[in-house]
Amino acid sequence: MSWHHLRTGKTLQQRLAQFQGHIAELNTPRSGLEPGRIQKVFPRNFIKVNHQLFIPLSLNSIRVFDIPRTRRGERVGIRTTFPSRNAFRNIRLVGVGIDYIELQGKGRVPSRILFPLSSVESIYRPFRRSYKLKRTCIRQR
Repeated sequence: MSWHHLRTGKTLQQRLAQFQGHIAELNTPRSGLEPGRIQKVFPRNFIKVNHQLFIPLSLNSIRVFDIPRTRRGERVGIRTTFPSRNAFRNIRLVGVGIDYIELQGKGRVPSRILFPLSSVESIYRPFRRSYKLKRTCIRQR
């Protein structure tokens, strides 16, 4: 797998600073989903969402909405450290940063999903299902 063309050279904080003002859904390890608007991104460790400070590197994922779709990227599958029930088995990888990966969200609403590398176990190529008919062998006597 060659992702050389997907490297951004940015940290998660730098990428989130570009999304300041967007609606985001934070997937936290203990309290579940925290939706809200990204109010402020601090230079070092914190982001402010709904008047709360969060540490992005400690989150499971951050889904940012209203981001236009892109055609660049690679189809991959992601195994996460938290239960995701194969939700990320066939998704488009659109960016690889210093401490995060960026995926293009599925569905009608365009979005991006940012995963800190601490919440990713592995990245793999999804298998393509082939619908070829299997030939039956007829045994001759």
